[in-house]
Amino acid sequence: MQSPAGVVAITRHVKPGSEAVFEEAVRGVILAASTFPGYAGGEVLYPTTKRGEWQLILRFDTLVHLQEWEESPICQGWIARADAITIGDPKVLRVNGLEAWFVLPEVPNALPPPKWKTAIVSAIGIYPVISLMPILLKPITNGLPAWLATLVSIAIMMPLMTWVIMPQVTRLFKPWLYPPDAKHLAHKSSNSNPN
Repeated sequence: MQSPAGVVAITRHVKPGSEAVFEEAVRGVILAASTFPGYAGGEVLYPTTKRGEWQLILRFDTLVHLQEWEESPICQGWIARADAITIGDPKVLRVNGLEAWFVLPEVPNALPPPKWKTAIVSAIGIYPVISLMPILLKPITNGLPAWLATLVSIAIMMPLMTWVIMPQVTRLFKPWLYPPDAKHLAHKSSNSNPN
């Protein structure tokens, strides 16, 4: 059985005037993490307001590889650098698989929505992409073997879903995914597991 992927979402408040330095720092974190075994991607979710929260999401192919990164002196050095330009303790949430699509900085420290809701919203995001992508890619994939055409489509679709489509769809459905009266805040502990 394959080990589950390791995904961590770290949310921080940046000291006023330190935004550019913090942005440079999180880009450095992503670059440093990318040199570690099992690195599968990283992204920065920018605050929606000047005083909002920044969120860094890092993905590794296994929980073991994520833990190796987090325990490394390089990671600890980046944490110390971030501590100097942020306010308060970071909020750390560990998620598995596609749950990372549903982590929003404007809903801090919240557990991902119920799986049935994430399935519906994922389908809403995926449907137009899988419907239109083959048509749009036909000039490129026409004449390729089916397996290679599928590989090209997936190589384009997954980053598009992860960094463009799903963050927007999740924000669009935020009131339904994260109703104000829902009591589903995660523990601040870095060992918290939403499942």
